[in-house]
Amino acid sequence: MSELFNFKENTNLEGFTLIVPSVSVGNVPQLTVDLLIASLGFKKGATVWHPGIVSSVGPDPYEVNGPEICTACELYVKEDLKLALLQLRSTIDFKLATKFFDDLKQALLRFKLKSVVILTSSFDYELHVVSNNKFYYISNQDVGELMKSIHVQIKEAEFNGKYLVHGSGFAVKLYETLADSFECIVLIKYVSEGDNRPDAIATVDVLNKFLDNLSTCSLNDIKFPSSWNCVFGGPPPVGIY
Repeated sequence: MSELFNFKENTNLEGFTLIVPSVSVGNVPQLTVDLLIASLGFKKGATVWHPGIVSSVGPDPYEVNGPEICTACELYVKEDLKLALLQLRSTIDFKLATKFFDDLKQALLRFKLKSVVILTSSFDYELHVVSNNKFYYISNQDVGELMKSIHVQIKEAEFNGKYLVHGSGFAVKLYETLADSFECIVLIKYVSEGDNRPDAIATVDVLNKFLDNLSTCSLNDIKFPSSWNCVFGGPPPVGIY
């Protein structure tokens, strides 16, 4: 397996679907992955290191006083669902982004993945449409009828076939890198920055409806990770009173 991934034990990802969050508006993709990990009991399968990933380290985000530490990029696996999640807690150095995407593609080809879902978010005011529907998608697969049935609209290409999604981070670039080798879809949620937990819950709901792997997960199953307990900071210090 690729040196990009440092696996804790031998893991076979052949036929798996991989969900990748792009660092974007409101961190909705990362919050969504957090919900999936906490709600469905994903296990950390590997740490991911690359010079293009800005380093970070912190305590276990899913268990108070847990034994694990978290790093900037990690892979979580749920073998019975044939689903893997790449969680990013940092950002990608734009000077090394292309190198990282190419290296990631080569690693994923060796894993023989079935498909890749890229989660991203964009500025609500860029939508220019007064509508309750905030979800759009880009895909190299014929999923139009399915997406229409769950009220997710197609994102049309602009500017000579290029996709323009403001605030979506690396989502489009990664899609362009992977689309010739994998079944690939970008799920876009238009949001306003603030308390974006409801946006993450809504994204999980949409994923449940078009990913067979998640068909057993409902909104009633959602659990918040312990790292969300202080999402707006800790309690005020007693000394100020």
